[in-house]
Amino acid sequence: MAMRRVLALSRRRVLPLLADAILPADCLACGRPLRVEHRLGACLECWARLRPLLPPLCLSCGLPAPRDSDLLGPAGGRCAACVLDPPPHGGARAAVAYDDDARRFLLAAKLSGRRRLLEPLGEQLAAAVRASGLAEGCTLVVPVPAHPWRRLARGYDPAGDLARVAASRLGLPLGTRFLARRILAAPAAKRLPAVRRAKAAAAAFRALRPTRGERVLLVDDVMTTGSTAAACAIALVRAGAVEVRVAVWARTLPGSPAGPRGRRPDRRL
Repeated sequence: MAMRRVLALSRRRVLPLLADAILPADCLACGRPLRVEHRLGACLECWARLRPLLPPLCLSCGLPAPRDSDLLGPAGGRCAACVLDPPPHGGARAAVAYDDDARRFLLAAKLSGRRRLLEPLGEQLAAAVRASGLAEGCTLVVPVPAHPWRRLARGYDPAGDLARVAASRLGLPLGTRFLARRILAAPAAKRLPAVRRAKAAAAAFRALRPTRGERVLLVDDVMTTGSTAAACAIALVRAGAVEVRVAVWARTLPGSPAGPRGRRPDRRL
């Protein structure tokens, strides 16, 4: 049994490193051959195509706001959807837009064994959070947990890796055992309509320990409808957190074809 685990770990972690060192590779996004110095699987042109999300952004959901938005008005920099239906957290920020290029990077990190990609992606996330001031006053970084079966099959938790890098760069403690995803809950319900997805997410997460007095920075890889972030925020607040803020590497924009079946995502998180 122990030998099978060792072989499985070797296959997932050692063999990809040897393959990268010995065999020529192509860019994971555009397919062009990579030069020797491109060690993470993508060419510089494809890295440059990742679109940062820049202000003005809604302070609550992190989606782009119209250029003529009154950020100092009575809405306090929030979009109309968030004013009418406030999210259960204290704000959200994403590093990049979740388009086809970002999707290729993330799928390569999650499904193609390129775990090392998560380090620079985590650094991008930390830089965006630092620039926005989202982490000011936060006392703890908590990743959104993967479903146990997916974590077992993959051998690692992408959100956990992003959170580890972000916590290190932001100088905050990392809490990996504050949230859990219920084993009997369905994995990610990405193809469900927004209302059903929100209900599924709400039942999928639970707090493992008290978060009394903590201001939590919740970290995930991508946000689509925001139902997962909302469910995790509610669980953490019920466990005692003073506030939860959300940081993700990528954010699906309204009308984006990278969203679930091309549907327009909810503005509410």
